[in-house]
Amino acid sequence: MKKRRWNQWTTVVVMMAFCLFLGLAVNVSAKEPAAKAEATGVVEIKGQVKAVSNKAKTVSVTVEGKGVVMVKFDDATEFVNFKEAKEIEPPTGVVVKYKTVGPDNVATYIKKDLVTLPDGVTEIKTEELAELVAKGSVQGNYCLIDSRPAKVAAAELIPTAVSIPVTVMDEKGEKTLTCGKDKVMIFYCGGPT
Repeated sequence: MKKRRWNQWTTVVVMMAFCLFLGLAVNVSAKEPAAKAEATGVVEIKGQVKAVSNKAKTVSVTVEGKGVVMVKFDDATEFVNFKEAKEIEPPTGVVVKYKTVGPDNVATYIKKDLVTLPDGVTEIKTEELAELVAKGSVQGNYCLIDSRPAKVAAAELIPTAVSIPVTVMDEKGEKTLTCGKDKVMIFYCGGPT
């Protein structure tokens, strides 16, 4: 059997390998606190739901400037103003707070992004509207306006409603309104306020 001898080059190679190992070990340990900080840091995004998978427990959100961000949700995720993930179907607006844990974005908080009503405008509950519709627009003293796109409204209107798409109202203003100022004006669209 041949015996190997340590020579000058073997020592250099071993030393280089050892230094390389130490360098990698330093880099790995230097990245560890960053990964831990990333795992504990909370990021907030706001956008439109693109897709929801209850089976995979994921929500994909289209965020302006970022594209689509996918987050996982679990039993610890706080749902605000809704109870189940199926209630945030596309294109619902949402605010999501998440942590990056390993390769995953895990939601700590998901909230429907509801419209803030201007001063002087109040929300009417579904039950209240049903009572008014049962009375009729004259006895109930209201004007009900469906502000959804015309094609959507054409499929079905709430009884006593008039279709005036929001785009038409934007373009033509109050001229499009068919009722007098003495009536309570009620607008509805395709989702909650």
